[in-house]
Amino acid sequence: MLRKKFAHLSAALAIGLTGVVAPQAAFAAPPAAPSSAVEQPATVTAEELDPQTATMIPEVELAATGCGSVCDGKNPATYKIYHSGCSTCYHYCADDAETVASNTSGINLELRYSPRCRTAWARVSSDFYYPTVRSYHLSGAVRTSYSGFAGAYYTYMVNDAGLLARAEASAGSTTWYTSKY
Repeated sequence: MLRKKFAHLSAALAIGLTGVVAPQAAFAAPPAAPSSAVEQPATVTAEELDPQTATMIPEVELAATGCGSVCDGKNPATYKIYHSGCSTCYHYCADDAETVASNTSGINLELRYSPRCRTAWARVSSDFYYPTVRSYHLSGAVRTSYSGFAGAYYTYMVNDAGLLARAEASAGSTTWYTSKY
């Protein structure tokens, strides 16, 4: 009889502890991720970007038309052009810059151009010269201009897709120009 009571007590105790003591399988570690798993870069949406520091332009559009007037007044060395929605998929317009026109008559004045962004800006050799980049319609009318420094010796950008641009610099009453590009 004592055995029977002890059996009932064991059963009751086991039922009472159900849920308190987890089964052994619950303590098993989750399966390890395969070592070949590659972490995907975070995504970025156009709405998340500060228009003063970055923009989102599809790669096809960037290749066809550049960044357009979105890049007017932006710093070519720090303004980001995101193109595929990922947080590491961007370019700076200065990345592929080339000098397309210059004036070395008593000054080192350059008109810099980004083929990818289709933008232009002026660069001088020192802060003794005050730079300006001027954007022109094909008719010759001035579209916009930016004077002063965006960074070390260069101006802000102007859109140059289907337009012309010219670098200028002044010191005192003297002004130098590059040809239009």
